[in-house]
Amino acid sequence: MSLLRVLSAVLANIGRNRRSFVLSSIGLIIGVATLTFFVHLGMGIQDGVLNRIYPVNQIEVEPKSVGIVGLREDVVGKDRLGKSLIEDFRAIPDVVQVFPKLRSKFQARLWGGQALFGYAARTEAFFDGLDPELLHPELKRFERVDERQETRRLRRQEPCLSDDECRLGQVCRPDTKTCGDIEYWQRFTDDGIALVCGITDPNTPDSAPLPDRCPDGLTCENNVCQRLCGVATASTDKPSRSPNDPACPSGQACVPADCPPGSLCQFVCRPTCAADAECRLGEVCNADTKSCERLRCTLPAADRQLQEDPIAARGRLTTRCANGVTPDNPACEPLTCPGRTYCAPKSLLHADGFCEAPIPVVLSPVLIELFNNAAASSLGMQKIDGLGAMLGVQFQLHFGDSYFAADLPQFQQSTKRAEITGFSQKAAEFGVTMPRTFVEALNARYKGATAAETYDTFILETAGNEDVSSLIAQLDGFGMTLARRSQDAQKAGDLLFILTVVFSFISIVILFVAGVNIMHTFLTLVTERRHEIGIMRAIGATRGDIRRLFLTEAAILGLFGGVVGNLLSYGATRLANWIGQEYLANIPFKPDEFFVYDVRVVLGGIAFACVFCLLGAFIPARRAARLDPAVVLSS
Repeated sequence: MSLLRVLSAVLANIGRNRRSFVLSSIGLIIGVATLTFFVHLGMGIQDGVLNRIYPVNQIEVEPKSVGIVGLREDVVGKDRLGKSLIEDFRAIPDVVQVFPKLRSKFQARLWGGQALFGYAARTEAFFDGLDPELLHPELKRFERVDERQETRRLRRQEPCLSDDECRLGQVCRPDTKTCGDIEYWQRFTDDGIALVCGITDPNTPDSAPLPDRCPDGLTCENNVCQRLCGVATASTDKPSRSPNDPACPSGQACVPADCPPGSLCQFVCRPTCAADAECRLGEVCNADTKSCERLRCTLPAADRQLQEDPIAARGRLTTRCANGVTPDNPACEPLTCPGRTYCAPKSLLHADGFCEAPIPVVLSPVLIELFNNAAASSLGMQKIDGLGAMLGVQFQLHFGDSYFAADLPQFQQSTKRAEITGFSQKAAEFGVTMPRTFVEALNARYKGATAAETYDTFILETAGNEDVSSLIAQLDGFGMTLARRSQDAQKAGDLLFILTVVFSFISIVILFVAGVNIMHTFLTLVTERRHEIGIMRAIGATRGDIRRLFLTEAAILGLFGGVVGNLLSYGATRLANWIGQEYLANIPFKPDEFFVYDVRVVLGGIAFACVFCLLGAFIPARRAARLDPAVVLSS
């Protein structure tokens, strides 16, 4: 019997037994819908939640510790937690990148939020440092950068020359000279701060200066940590550089440091430039040396740095005038620190300092949830409505001061401004996260170079998640273990896997029950169609033809159940996704899509339905093929 005639006969049988066909497919439809629904949900949670919070190819490790008289002590010595350990990790074949994390090692506190709460909130400040390249992908997703760029391409571009010509919330893009939305994730980078050193108490001129604590490779020169590259050979305005002095890094030039005329000047490394636009915020291009130098500024009084007013914080430049005359000229028209910068004094007792951009920081969404659910109600403060409202909010950091520990002398304390540039699950859960280089510089100033080079944890990145298991097995030899976050990631991943397996098993049980039901249905059909089968056998149909008729009908039943089951699953996922978007809107980092669709899962659901149908119909088809036409037709 040809395939066309088999299909024709099968379709005719289905038409005559539509009710049985539909009733038999209900179990298949429910089983396939349940299977694909939970598999797609598991994949969606894995990709949209777990992989964003805990990327599968990134693990955080920390030194092993043991309990000693109620306290925890690291097994690995502090001298091992430096750059040499980073190189050891990079030598592991499975590791493609290493990101060290450094926590602050000194006392500090912060205050701010006048615009949000109506008054400045104050708390102890804890912060750590991570490499910007590690956080940038997550920060871009939070700001929906790709969607906003697509929207920007569809609307008319407004030309501009400065930020003042753009609407509120926009900046003038230097590359296209058009207005565009602020992308705060780009601000999470190292724009540098003036790391002051050798400060004395202005109220006690004969006091000892602040120890010259600078990061490794830098030296205190003119109250700022700088990289030396030579020494002046004579007290002249333009000293020459010795050819034997060490060279500067690529992109930097060896130029005289700022010093009074006639004094012995050191040579320092500074980035080369041709215009101000090539320098970092708070720096300008020196026309004589073709290098970037930091702008010096002053506030009307030292206590002005404790005010939140961003306009007053811009101070006045001490090295430039708007009309081009020298600053000591009475006709000088004062200039303030340029846009997005402020005047950061050398210490709490100094009014003079340097123009700097606010330190970019990233917060954990868990911190905001903790504030809304506990602190806001307890302190009578307004809850924060959405994380996006926090972007661009500035606050102040007071280094050397504390609510819990002894304060440093006031001439050693300093204040800096900080700006919230995004939210990340990798950020400190109780504190703020800033670029690692800032924490290194601050630790070096207040605790010495060793504190800047002793890291706390390391984030190891592999090429794929299949390399993670072998990497974890090698950590024991380094005296390292998984940090709490990575342990939580493993537990969450294992729990999700178990739940997916359990629900998939339930779905397969439903399909098995549907297969048994199909077997019963086909056995009934064999009994009902005994005479029809006998006639077909009498006119020449073989046993194989009879088997093919029943198995083809079962395959069509499985195909129908698989397709309808996938459609039902898709409808259920759309409804579940809508409910999630509607009622879970305030949950931080909620994914836009709770389900991930994979054509292999869809085809697998259809294949499962067909397999269980064929298994259920195999025995009835075999029994139908064995019917003796003579016995059937004579009964």
